[in-house]
Amino acid sequence: MMEPVILIETSNHSRTLTAVVEQDDRVAYFYLFPSELLTTKYSPRPCWLRNLKPAPEKRDTAAMKEGLAPMLEARYCNHPTGKPALEANRLSIVWTPEGDGAAVLYDNEILGVIPGWTLYSDEQNVAYAADCIGAGEDDQLMPLGARGKNAMYQKVDEAIAFQEEWATETSQAWGKLQEEYLKNYESVFGPLRKYYAIDGGQWPPMGLGRFEKDGIVYFLSLGIGIRPMPWIELLYNDRATGFRRMELAWAIKKDDFSETEIMEMAGLISSVADRPWKLITWLGVGHTILSQELPKPFESVIVTKADSQITVPMPELYGDQVNLFWLLPITELERTYAHHLPDAGHLLITKLAENGIHYITTRRAELPFD
Repeated sequence: MMEPVILIETSNHSRTLTAVVEQDDRVAYFYLFPSELLTTKYSPRPCWLRNLKPAPEKRDTAAMKEGLAPMLEARYCNHPTGKPALEANRLSIVWTPEGDGAAVLYDNEILGVIPGWTLYSDEQNVAYAADCIGAGEDDQLMPLGARGKNAMYQKVDEAIAFQEEWATETSQAWGKLQEEYLKNYESVFGPLRKYYAIDGGQWPPMGLGRFEKDGIVYFLSLGIGIRPMPWIELLYNDRATGFRRMELAWAIKKDDFSETEIMEMAGLISSVADRPWKLITWLGVGHTILSQELPKPFESVIVTKADSQITVPMPELYGDQVNLFWLLPITELERTYAHHLPDAGHLLITKLAENGIHYITTRRAELPFD
């Protein structure tokens, strides 16, 4: 029996997942494999693509017992006598903008799709294949079906358009978006004092603007929201459009901290900017992040939103609103309180507000806890 051959292999931008198409002399499969650092958190995801030999009448348990990729039963595939082997030079991979799902194309037509949301639950290990015409009771391979009948087509079309828009380093999309961000920020915080690139020369382009107004130093990111965050589609379903994009901000009382301390705090935005995609996670109000770059007694930040006294206009990206999340430093005891119950981060934000602590970082004492 022929050993499986890798026809195409490519990683997402954060190198957290690798897409692979493998083929032996019986069957071709599409896989998403997590990186080594994420193998304890996420499992590989398979998607059958086609049988190369006549399909078995019953479930291919013999192959599975030998550790081989199973062929699909005859009644579930549109080619019970088999199809020609896939040719590597006709294959391509397109990743979802979140980077947690992908589709494999053959001559630019969809062959298989592994949606991002299937990554987060072993009970929802669903994949879609163009040559599948039915699903068994225990099988989570689904027919891709025809255009207009399956939302996967639109998802893949959007992913292709997104990929093409940002395909070159000289993409005009960033210049226009950067200008819109800075114009909006300057309308609230005054002229831009300094601009920092925080993308490390990698895609997507991300920047950080420094502004000063009324004794407060403001740092606001731009470009993080180009990518929607992982997990959000599964967590919020139809409401995902209001939660999957973010920018980060920090407001620091200038007289309370040295310039070195201010810049060290601002540097945290750079390290957090890529966090959802490097860890395949998400950020929202109430989440906390440990950091050694904070002045004592702080040792973490909590993600919050500004109060009603400040409204910052944010651009709309790909039909989604962009949330502006503010980072507020907290102490070890405060972080412990934020984790003592599910969703207790919101309780801590409320308790901070009750003590006059909102989104502006000041040199302050630790909250009193009974």
